[in-house]
Amino acid sequence: MKCHVPGPNVKVLGRTIHALARFGDELYLESLPDSILLRTLNAAESAYAMIKLNKNFFSYFNYNFYSTEDDEGLKCKISMKSALNAFKSPTHMDKQVENLEIKLDANSCKLIFQLKCKHGIIKTHYVSILDCKAMQSAVYTKDLVPNRITSSQRLLSEALGNFQSSDDQMTLEATNQLLILRNYEDANIDLTKIIRTQISLKPSEFDSYTIGAETTITFTLKEFRALLAFAEALSLPLQLHFETAGRPAVFIVHNGTTFEAHFVLATTKPETATQGSMQNHSRTDKKRKEVNESVGSTKKKPHLEIDTLACLDEDSHLFNYIDIPEERDWRPEKKSTHENGGDRANDNGLEENMDGEIPGSPTSRIKIKSAFKRCFENTFDPRSIQRVVLAENSDSD
Repeated sequence: MKCHVPGPNVKVLGRTIHALARFGDELYLESLPDSILLRTLNAAESAYAMIKLNKNFFSYFNYNFYSTEDDEGLKCKISMKSALNAFKSPTHMDKQVENLEIKLDANSCKLIFQLKCKHGIIKTHYVSILDCKAMQSAVYTKDLVPNRITSSQRLLSEALGNFQSSDDQMTLEATNQLLILRNYEDANIDLTKIIRTQISLKPSEFDSYTIGAETTITFTLKEFRALLAFAEALSLPLQLHFETAGRPAVFIVHNGTTFEAHFVLATTKPETATQGSMQNHSRTDKKRKEVNESVGSTKKKPHLEIDTLACLDEDSHLFNYIDIPEERDWRPEKKSTHENGGDRANDNGLEENMDGEIPGSPTSRIKIKSAFKRCFENTFDPRSIQRVVLAENSDSD
């Protein structure tokens, strides 16, 4: 394969490589008699991109320049990072590059990108070929789908600017009256702790709006932002072809003559009918919980669990034969000698009854002091050691 890309189209090719780099890490290149196909696939295999560069996109085109067979073109896989090195700044490439030559070096198995810039500057990039095979095409349809929408890239860019950068997926609900865009959140996440974004667009705001079957689909936002940036950079409208949830959604960007880009995103089925109903259920559950808490607070007794309360209210048999004594102050009262009769106080502060009555319990201070008495004593008392010589001193005075 050997082809020449004129200066104005070099910018388009640079934008194409940068858009594909946001989808996958490997670039598949295949030359056909009338076009060149650029394909890539993301790691999760949920997003596929294919860009077709027609023969009139090039100033010179020979799809089997180095091939020995007449009907065999170039089929190779290269690293996306290596391809990006040849198109580092696509914004100004049309002003700096006059011509780009892409060819295959049959001896070293490398793909050569040679940029001929102004003032006679030539930049050559040698990209190693990782594999010599074509990528299998994704299975999807775009002509027989019931739902088709054509929109300007500015309208969708402004709508997407209202979403949070942390949003991973977006839900699109298409009806005959409205097109609703909202961020998708898992049903297990508390909706009161996240930011909900929802935008409604009328059919009159689109270039064309045809909904044959009302449906709701969910797809990733990362790849959608990438394809939208590609359409915005080229100032081209975006076409959306989709069916129902679970079927792929196809986004198409083309200028009608030189190139056509297909971006296929996998869609997921929502866990419930709509997220709006989920939100209503969560609000209803929250109100019901608040009402139950307010009613329960009037009957709640301190330090008692619900099961214990039920037992007490129903006069459970566990408490029928137990006499629970009332709280009383067990601290001894100070009495005079003539009032105590035969009573007297000992040195420890305990009262002894001479008539044989059981004395009252000691105060908490005396009880704690007696229980932890040894904790307040010195750990080591030298006087308690008997001066017995177990081994005489070996040193002589």
